[in-house]
Amino acid sequence: MAGTSGLAGVETRVLSGDPTKPGLFAIEIKVPPNTRIAAHSHKDERTATVVSGMWHFGYGPHADDALRKPLPPGSFYTEPAGVPHFARTGPEGAHVYITGYGPTDTVYAEPAGTAH
Repeated sequence: MAGTSGLAGVETRVLSGDPTKPGLFAIEIKVPPNTRIAAHSHKDERTATVVSGMWHFGYGPHADDALRKPLPPGSFYTEPAGVPHFARTGPEGAHVYITGYGPTDTVYAEPAGTAH
């Protein structure tokens, strides 16, 4: 789906709008336990809220554990347009709601299979 990690196991559900078309959209991602998402960016600016689980999130062109911050349920963060970011889950996985303005995309700063 447009604007998502493209990783097997990550479930994406459109809550509102269409991420492939101009306009506001909202998606839910369900990320399984112990999943690492490599550094990537999107052309649209986004806001996000952690709904459940622990979401370990950071900014930078490489997925660096030292730059990740733990975001518990209720945490709010942003994904500025064109700014690389990365994430991982722990043993509980995570659900995150993301809102942006389409059309969106995902461009990996490092190969999708690599995460440090």
